[in-house]
Amino acid sequence: RIPMATMTAARAAARALGAKTEIPAPRRPAGLSRAVRARPRRALAEERDVSKLSSPGRPRTLGWGRKRGSVGPDEDLLADPDTHGYCVYSHADWSYAYKSVAGEFDSIRDGGNVEGSIPDELIGGVLYRNGPGLFERGGREYNHMLDGDGYVLRFEFSDAKTARFASRFVRTKEFRAEEEADDVLYRGTFGTMRTGGPLRNALDLHQKNLANTNILAWGGKVYALYEAGRPVELDPKTLETVGEVDLNGRLSGGMFVSVGAPSGVESALGIGGKAFTAHPHVDPNTGRVVGWGWTSAVAKRSVEATFWEWDENWGEAASTEYSMSGCEAAPHDFAVTESWYVMIQNCLRVDPLLYLAGVKGAGECLVSQPEDPVTVHLIPRRDAGFDGGADKSDRAAVAAAGPRESFEIHVAFAHDGPPLAEGGRDVSESDMREWVTAYTAGWDKLEPGSFLGEWSASAGWDFDIATSLSPDFNNIPRTLLWRYRINARTGTVFREPAPGCEDLCVDHPHVNPMFEGRRECRYVYASISNEVRCSGPPLGYVRIDVATGKTQRWWAGNRTFCEEVVLVPKKGSDGAPGTDDRCWVLGMCSAHDAEGAGRSSLVVLDGEDLGKGPVARVWLDNQIPHGLHGMFVPA
Repeated sequence: RIPMATMTAARAAARALGAKTEIPAPRRPAGLSRAVRARPRRALAEERDVSKLSSPGRPRTLGWGRKRGSVGPDEDLLADPDTHGYCVYSHADWSYAYKSVAGEFDSIRDGGNVEGSIPDELIGGVLYRNGPGLFERGGREYNHMLDGDGYVLRFEFSDAKTARFASRFVRTKEFRAEEEADDVLYRGTFGTMRTGGPLRNALDLHQKNLANTNILAWGGKVYALYEAGRPVELDPKTLETVGEVDLNGRLSGGMFVSVGAPSGVESALGIGGKAFTAHPHVDPNTGRVVGWGWTSAVAKRSVEATFWEWDENWGEAASTEYSMSGCEAAPHDFAVTESWYVMIQNCLRVDPLLYLAGVKGAGECLVSQPEDPVTVHLIPRRDAGFDGGADKSDRAAVAAAGPRESFEIHVAFAHDGPPLAEGGRDVSESDMREWVTAYTAGWDKLEPGSFLGEWSASAGWDFDIATSLSPDFNNIPRTLLWRYRINARTGTVFREPAPGCEDLCVDHPHVNPMFEGRRECRYVYASISNEVRCSGPPLGYVRIDVATGKTQRWWAGNRTFCEEVVLVPKKGSDGAPGTDDRCWVLGMCSAHDAEGAGRSSLVVLDGEDLGKGPVARVWLDNQIPHGLHGMFVPA
């Protein structure tokens, strides 16, 4: 998932009004800032018996000696388990990932549709998932998969053999208008234009709230989230859309940009609004949910953010304001430690003229700047809910220069203190105050040029594909798990692959929710594509021990694509050290065969023994498009 850089439109508007500012140069901190190269890859022969291989080609090589995705959908190679981990798949299968869903569903899944037994900790609970589900209007395909309209799933677990499944589109006011007209009436972030060409799109700064990224279920409310807009409230049981909300006046309406004019003037111009993150986090240390809203302040060339912490009744417990100087693309994700909010600001600039002209979408106007270092922000929590928070030690915010040629996407977690692999569980109080550690999923190298150039339409295959919207991974950088070490006193930043991740391609990392923000956390769970250092679709799940580098893997098969994990603590996982692997790992999968379109299922794996495979599986009757993020609500 790449960040929603939709503030481009805001900056375009400001530049059209003649705003002129200078970009502050990123501060190079004292001390060394570098990226450590990965170690040479360990032969897979150490992990599996490859002495007798049944498939032809170049065994134990990337793609089995084939271009990634070029295996035909009728080839036996796809069924060979010896090829797992080598990025062997067919783009004919993957092309269905972003094909529009067949409709909305509501059914009881039992009998032959449920394999194994649903664990006790899930009974009575609800899993919500969100992602793009509709990619066309009036016979016209959208420009990009991430412009797809939001589609929410709901699994309610009744007993060990029964679950109720429902799905609904997020029917925002823009969705309803387009549905009625059967036409594209609004611009999308990633290049989908209103019908009518540049003349109908020029100087139109309004973008559709796609509500297609994540779910926040908290305090009896359920919201569909999209970081380029405000939350959209859903009925927790029926998924019917209630409407866009401002979180009790915290998120003003209008385009999320300010040119420094009086609020009344900006409101009349349709600007001055505030968007909300698609990645709030629940802090188990305080029992609060933490989120942030942002506005692009063009005159200051910065992103102005406000962090909020709410208790379980949506009572505001704390708020903090912070300015990210020189930021043109708001971070997609962040992390919460006991003392800090941790954000990594990527190096992207805006080239807005073609957006103003109605030729390109906001995301298409982003230009990568790999020559500049990323900026790591440590923002003190003003009321961390316990003694010893950053503000109570009079510590100031830190903005430190990190590595170059970097692009960070999703944050697994962060914690105060040095990594668990350094010094074990016992470290000094001074080290806990001085160091911050963060684990993020990011690209192995950011290339110069158009940021979305790698995500162009897929073409040139020797077989039919369902849609060109599903990206060609031959053009996309590898995503791996990085470990950041930040010295809050000196501003020094170190980055290296997380232990055990030098060869892996992973994304959407998560930890046991009871261990968010805690140094005792040892295990990170993620989707995995391969272990040969290349980019590819997710074909299984992995558990990474960040203390030792040991991993457990479960391969779903070369024809089954796996979405993000959602982790549910088991009984006995109360945050005590050594219990963070006591969790259930939930993930959506889409399995294919030579007939074409696949069939989706929800798998449940044991976090203590991931490699043994699903303990339960809930099959659906059809394929659901490849989703993004979700949340579990216990009984």
